[in-house]
Amino acid sequence: MQADGVSRLRVEIYGTEYTLRGRTSIQHLHWVAEKVDTVMHQIAAGNPSLDPKRVAVLAAINIADELRQLQEEWEEWVKLQESEEASRSSQNREGS
Repeated sequence: MQADGVSRLRVEIYGTEYTLRGRTSIQHLHWVAEKVDTVMHQIAAGNPSLDPKRVAVLAAINIADELRQLQEEWEEWVKLQESEEASRSSQNREGS
C-alpha cells in the first residue's frame, strides 16, 4: 500500500491493461482482476461472436448475480443464528 493508503496494481483483463486502485491490499486487487478476467473469458468461450463490451456487461451481470446469491445465503445464515440464539436464551430462562 502506498503512503496515501491506496494500493495500485497494473493488470490485464480480457486483453486490455488497467491500473486498479483501492484502499485494499494488492492481493485483493489481483484477486478481483483475476475474477473479472476469468468470467469474461468463460462468457466469451460460450459466445464467441460477442463483442468485448457485451462480454463485459454479461460478466458484470454474472458477478452481480453471484454476489446477490451469496448475500441471500448470508442473510439466511444470520437469521438461523439469531433464531438459535433466541431459542437458547428462552431455554436458559425456562431452566432458571
